[in-house]
Amino acid sequence: WTQHDHLFQGGRGPHRIRINPHDPERHVWVVDDMRHQVFKFTNDGKRLVMTLGEAGVQGNDDKHFARPTDVAWLPDGTFFITDGYINTRVVKFDKDGKYLMTWGTPGTGPGQFNLPHAIDIDKNRRLYVSDRSNSRIQIFDETGKHLDTWPNVRSAYVLWVSNDQHLCGADGVTN
Repeated sequence: WTQHDHLFQGGRGPHRIRINPHDPERHVWVVDDMRHQVFKFTNDGKRLVMTLGEAGVQGNDDKHFARPTDVAWLPDGTFFITDGYINTRVVKFDKDGKYLMTWGTPGTGPGQFNLPHAIDIDKNRRLYVSDRSNSRIQIFDETGKHLDTWPNVRSAYVLWVSNDQHLCGADGVTN
């Protein structure tokens, strides 16, 4: 996809690449943390169909990120972005990329984060967020209501809910 190389100049390249499991067109989403953007491409990479964030401009409003880290979807296309390295929040958008809400503040309490790094969603619409530097996983409903916290989960860099509803994680510290 060299026609899109210009999108990543001045950064280090993609931080995360994901495909929405509910999308029949299998769009490819690319999170570029260093350039503060999230891109949605056609599955063949020929077209860029959505850009969120402003290249090289960080912020924490409805149009900016500060080193986003991951993305996850509900079946209706609603999606959530963890905006973690500088901001400590989860941002919710509708299927068309319209900002809906955000939650999260710095800290160690429920709904607070120290690097929300990964996110995935189970069939019951529960969001699992890796609060990486707090060594825990927090669970929320789709409105941002805190449901539970699983402590002592060391540095989960990646989360994935399998088809049979098991939560898998990868620890980046021990590889």
